[in-house]
Amino acid sequence: MNCPVTRPPPATDKLSAIPIIHELGCLYLILHNAIRDFQKLERFTLGTMIEKILLECIKNCFISTMAPPEQKFDELIHASALFDTLKLYIRIAVNVHCLEQKTYIKLIPRLGEIGRMLGGWLQKTKSLNPNTSSKS
Repeated sequence: MNCPVTRPPPATDKLSAIPIIHELGCLYLILHNAIRDFQKLERFTLGTMIEKILLECIKNCFISTMAPPEQKFDELIHASALFDTLKLYIRIAVNVHCLEQKTYIKLIPRLGEIGRMLGGWLQKTKSLNPNTSSKS
């Protein structure tokens, strides 16, 4: 799926070389633009929460790329919980008519793809680190 950015990131951009970080960045771009259209009250409540959670999720995914194996799984579990919370808040925004249906329809495939990427990364990390099997 193409990011709404008109040109690809430069080859030297290390963050865009990490597919999940790139996808989360594209998701942020879409949501950031959509939140600007929220009514004032929702923009500063629900909109702020959506942006904050998404940025926290991006941070946890990025930390996971550099974390030692014993810390990576915990960071990914936290990122996964944040991502699930983000999906809930996005659904609430649609239900209270802050987020337009056409924007939500654009988000659905991207949310699914990011969820699959995160789930796969979690499973791989869990299988590579025997200490994580007792945590779940």
